[in-house]
Amino acid sequence: MTLKEAGTKATINLTNWKTTAMGIILAGITILSALGVFTPEQATGVQTEGINIVEAVDVIIKAVSAIILMFAAKYGV
Repeated sequence: MTLKEAGTKATINLTNWKTTAMGIILAGITILSALGVFTPEQATGVQTEGINIVEAVDVIIKAVSAIILMFAAKYGV
């Protein structure tokens, strides 16, 4: 596998983890809301913040991946 193929596969996997994480967060919050742990207003706020956290982690992972690929390209790894 070449470095270019590895980068493409990493991007695909990053998309999958993000979708999975959002689904788990939303399902968990929905269950907690149905059980009365959260009010509907609180559940909306928690969902928004959970999605923001997942988006932030995604950006951090992409930035670190870009830095690694820059050094890999520069040093021929």
